[in-house]
Amino acid sequence: MGRLLAVDLGAKRVGLALSDPRQRLASPLATLAFKGERKLLAELLTLIREKEVEAVIIGLPLREDGSEGRGCQMARGLAGKLEGRGVPTVLWDERYSSREAEALLKEGGLKRRRAVGKIDRVAASLILEDYLSSLA
Repeated sequence: MGRLLAVDLGAKRVGLALSDPRQRLASPLATLAFKGERKLLAELLTLIREKEVEAVIIGLPLREDGSEGRGCQMARGLAGKLEGRGVPTVLWDERYSSREAEALLKEGGLKRRRAVGKIDRVAASLILEDYLSSLA
């Protein structure tokens, strides 16, 4: 069993979370600045190799009614590029992950201005936790 990497893809920032090797725990990992798909793909492939990642879980930002918008197109595009490089991917419904992450950080006393980069990686962690719990 290898680690899983979760990706919360945004127009400005990309949140990342990583599981333990036994795929039981999800931990926020990093927030990357989104500087284009090509650069993101290179950064992810490096992380996948360094952290011995088995598969990537990509948040699929469906709208409340279940329809797809631009964010879903970006997620599907990234998944296709990773799959083309031999990396197994899973698209995972992440409709409320960013809102939940923001609420958790606010509960912890972190002000919105200081939480900006943290929201993305915590959202990725919530996506990964949800995915891991579905495996149990």
